[in-house]
Amino acid sequence: MEKIQLHEFRIPIKSVKKKVIYHFSDSHLTEYDEFSDISEKEKAISSSNAWEGVRKGFCDAYGEPYGELQKQSPKTHFYNLLEAAKDGDALIMAGDILDYVNGANIRLAKTALEDYAVPFIAVCGNHENADDIPCGQPLECMKNSIQILDLGDMVIIGLDDSKRSISREQIEFLKEQIASGRKILLVLHVPIMTDGNRELLLKSGVYFQLNFENCCEENLEFIELIRKNSESFIAVLAGHLHYANESEIAPDLIQYVTAQGITGNINKYIIGE
Repeated sequence: MEKIQLHEFRIPIKSVKKKVIYHFSDSHLTEYDEFSDISEKEKAISSSNAWEGVRKGFCDAYGEPYGELQKQSPKTHFYNLLEAAKDGDALIMAGDILDYVNGANIRLAKTALEDYAVPFIAVCGNHENADDIPCGQPLECMKNSIQILDLGDMVIIGLDDSKRSISREQIEFLKEQIASGRKILLVLHVPIMTDGNRELLLKSGVYFQLNFENCCEENLEFIELIRKNSESFIAVLAGHLHYANESEIAPDLIQYVTAQGITGNINKYIIGE
């Protein structure tokens, strides 16, 4: 049986030396371990049982497979996705890596990531509160509303939009990076609603949109900044939807939303030449 569902994309950028980037989201770890008290254990069991139906529901609703591979535990999927990304130049975890922040989930992530050889960015999802992430372990990076991973001729920028909002600080930082002239791979959790995915996202509801009706003006300014400077971007990567989606933000600028990591999905991007 295959261990993962790999989806490969090629993004030719002449100014970037060939790189392989992996991207997954929504692995929703729901763990307990020998150090968990009874309440942590009970919540983990309850949450795991609930996700059995939820992840199948997303697959059924959006025409994605659901069989023995997809039924494996969130923990198994998480380890398999990390293993699949070991030959990459970078790994992007686009939010909801944890279903909630507890001791066992943090301990599992620490064990899996503290000696991980591939550089990574992990942004917060709506299931993760940055203030709850403890310091001194690999997912501490999720506490930052802005992250940057420097790969020489390109940068990966992760922005925390988990509360469906973009800050003035994030906008000004992005302007500075655009002015630097290097190509940007932008990472969000909540995706941008585009002409190509509008119908789907409107059906899903405002919970799944960054530019929802009556959103803050910074959200709209942020998206317009991307559109007006689309040549500065390699792609926009997101999660949150729990189904795969590709749509055009501007001509030749694609937003890739990965399907749910809790059913073993991971995207692979071959960028540059």
